[in-house]
Amino acid sequence: MPRERAKKVVDRLMAPDMWTGWGIRTLSADHRAFNPYNYQTGSVWPHDNAIIAMGFKFYGFSAEAARVAHDVSVAASHFLLNQLPELYTAAERTETNFPVQYLGANVPQAWAAGSVFMLTQALLGFLPDAPRDKLYVDPSLPAWLPDLTVHDLRIGKHKLDIRFWTKGGQTEFEVIKGDPAVVERCDITSKLTQLKVASDSI
Repeated sequence: MPRERAKKVVDRLMAPDMWTGWGIRTLSADHRAFNPYNYQTGSVWPHDNAIIAMGFKFYGFSAEAARVAHDVSVAASHFLLNQLPELYTAAERTETNFPVQYLGANVPQAWAAGSVFMLTQALLGFLPDAPRDKLYVDPSLPAWLPDLTVHDLRIGKHKLDIRFWTKGGQTEFEVIKGDPAVVERCDITSKLTQLKVASDSI
């Protein structure tokens, strides 16, 4: 998809009728069937939001990906033990309201819990290429998360600890355990295109 077309998708999903401040809805608030208390007509699903954030990152919209990660994380803080439910209902975010677990939602729930890892992947721009013993990274930590260390990350036979931190508006990183040659900074959009071309030629 051309980036200009991707931007239209990003702008649409971040528009006020789709964006709650707690995550992106399953249906526009302007739709006549909208009901934020229903299963798929306006509720917020954490795993959907994680996939969306990763897509934003792949097309170079790091700030929007970070916004999704932040607001879903804040939503999690309102649930017991910070566990994200399968889905939750959310009115437009204000200083006085909070998200509510959907009645009957599974919690804990595997793909809701897994969304945390994909949201982290979106922030750090992880693009693993295990057959080539490579982890490409395109990190962009937001101001609300200036320092993050990932432990025991496995790429093929390698196990890595990597610290990421912000400095002068940029995100730096250091491999503090494991082979530093495995980790390579990249532009994730360009690298995805390169890997796809290489895969298509096989």
